[in-house]
Amino acid sequence: MRIVKEQEDKFDVDSDWVMPQLAELLPDGGRLDHEVRKLDNTYFDTPGAGLRVFGITLRRRVGGSETGWQLKIPSGTARTELQSGSRAKTLPRALAEGVEGLLAGESLDPVASIMTTRTAYQLRNADGELVLEVADDQVESGPPDGESTLHTWREVEVELGPAGKKKDLKRARNLLQAAGAAPSSSRTKLDRALGPMSPDGQVSAVEAGTVGELVAAYVVAQCEVLAGNDVGMRTGKPAVHKTRVAARRLRSTLRMFDDVFDAGPAEEMDNELAWYADVLGQVRDRDILSTRLTKQIAELPREQVRGSVKAEITKTLAAEREQAVNRLSKAMRTSRYAHLVQLLRGWRAAPPLTKAAGEETMAAVTYVEKAKKKADKRLRKADDDIERLHRARRATKRARYAAELVEPADSEMKAVARDAEDLQTLLGEHQDATVAANFLATISSRGGGAEGTGFTYGILMANELNRAAQIRASLRS
Repeated sequence: MRIVKEQEDKFDVDSDWVMPQLAELLPDGGRLDHEVRKLDNTYFDTPGAGLRVFGITLRRRVGGSETGWQLKIPSGTARTELQSGSRAKTLPRALAEGVEGLLAGESLDPVASIMTTRTAYQLRNADGELVLEVADDQVESGPPDGESTLHTWREVEVELGPAGKKKDLKRARNLLQAAGAAPSSSRTKLDRALGPMSPDGQVSAVEAGTVGELVAAYVVAQCEVLAGNDVGMRTGKPAVHKTRVAARRLRSTLRMFDDVFDAGPAEEMDNELAWYADVLGQVRDRDILSTRLTKQIAELPREQVRGSVKAEITKTLAAEREQAVNRLSKAMRTSRYAHLVQLLRGWRAAPPLTKAAGEETMAAVTYVEKAKKKADKRLRKADDDIERLHRARRATKRARYAAELVEPADSEMKAVARDAEDLQTLLGEHQDATVAANFLATISSRGGGAEGTGFTYGILMANELNRAAQIRASLRS
């Protein structure tokens, strides 16, 4: 299986639209090639649109060198494409394992047939490397049996090549729009063929210019990260940290904007996310400890490192991590996890909002102010209490996420989020040092000081405790 990152722009054009002179986009000494390709695609999904609702598409393509299976997953402004060159009509095992979690117990069936006649213009630099590919697509779509045509349209895709830069994509965008091309109203060809999940591909039943619009956009983003990383973790991508962060962001939104959501569904989602985040955290915590202590040992003077301290720590954390990974893997194959995926589908399509969501966008600032006030209060009352500092860190993190959510409506929130992140990082360092000191105390007691390791463990532990103390002192000043 091959994994590639895809950065592209899509445009809607009329049937009689004229392609502008693409030679204007060529770098010095470059050349313009073109070829016509016939691409027959069969798209697959669950009866509940379990892939498409998250912007994920799975297709089997027949067409020259592109024949095979492709799974496309949104990744910020780009997409990650998992490719298999298998010509079999059955889904290759690697991709089947990748989408297993998102099926949530449902079957995977053909949902549409899309035939594309593509005129591909390849813009290459002086070395023959691909800078951009501009695809002029004549598209026909119909039911999965391919026996009839329901829709026809024309669209243009511009994909960044290995030798291209974002500025090349921007120049192409400007050229095409100047010629009358309009940014696509559909995220994918499948959305165009079947109709968007909701108007303009956005969350349904959310009024523009409201708190609900801001909250729903943030919720949608986290749901898509959780879904995309489900595929990522099942196909070997190191996505535990980003998945855990997305779960935390979503839980934080449920708490900080609690009156914007229906209480019952919000409580259910919070409970399931808390369970999932805990399982993820058991893996992530070992990763943090391993990276931290490996660095600490490397920074010690040679005479202070005695015995097999590094090997003992590495072996212990590796074994604990393997157990945590196994627990995560099992959890992601349970009925409870399938239920969580079903919840994410529903929240991605239509978050359960209340009348409070109808307030104007600037009303969202009050939620940030409330979150910040709570975080500041917790920090003031924390003193040197380790558990209270940890709670202050969590409150600060929620204030940061709330500010991020509101930032599209108020640019001043960017500074609020940045300040909260800085404080969160400091408090996080305090928590990490405290956890590391506790771990060192535990592991050193197991070894009994063999080979003088107790000496090194003592130094490492003292360094962590001193670091935590320095942070507490800085917070008091």
